[in-house]
Amino acid sequence: MEATVGSDYMPKRLSRPSEYAYEDGCRPLGKFAGVLSVTLLVYAIVSVLLALALSYTFVDARMLDEYAFEDATDDDYLLIIASSLVFLLYVAERALFIICAFTVARFSYRAMRNLYTVRSTVPDMSPGATVYWYFVPIATWFLPAKGMSEIHQGSIEETGALNTSSLVSWWWGTWLGMSILSTVSNFMGRTDPIMSVAVGIVSIVLGAVSAFFLRKLVRRIRAAQDQFSQGNLAETFA
Repeated sequence: MEATVGSDYMPKRLSRPSEYAYEDGCRPLGKFAGVLSVTLLVYAIVSVLLALALSYTFVDARMLDEYAFEDATDDDYLLIIASSLVFLLYVAERALFIICAFTVARFSYRAMRNLYTVRSTVPDMSPGATVYWYFVPIATWFLPAKGMSEIHQGSIEETGALNTSSLVSWWWGTWLGMSILSTVSNFMGRTDPIMSVAVGIVSIVLGAVSAFFLRKLVRRIRAAQDQFSQGNLAETFA
């Protein structure tokens, strides 16, 4: 999943600045990348803990019974602890998801504009499109991945390397898997609660794996774009 460096590779450049380019030069990704790196890591950990807590429902199916707590005894403390933990972890997971989504949008927008600023020929999508495609029905299943792929490929190639990484595919594949299974789990909630929880657990685990790949992707893009203000790039666009 790594990029292969080609010492003789020279990226193509646009003949003149794009309308999307920053007038004052590339802007650092450090702030957004740093927040994302930490938040995605915490999100993955919380998701795994949530999946483990939910797995307890297969040991004690009474957690699915709304009347279970009325008949609980002193020996049922694990039932109470597990159900409370599931709720708290779910709230934390949702909050972290929102923070990640907002920061990914800011990160993608700035990273794409940086590519236009260095006159990369790789981008075909506007900076704004890297954000709003997430909210467009049908298009949300594939165009956000295209935008991130352009950012990743363009950033790596601007450093003089040929990008052969499959990180975007792994990230988006696990993300789609999570989204699909989450929808299936919700539909099954009323008809088959046990299977709904089982599918939900797999969905949550896929979300954690997706966060891992996205974190690695963000760190690679940041490392590549950090070089935009150094060496030959700095001399070319000073």
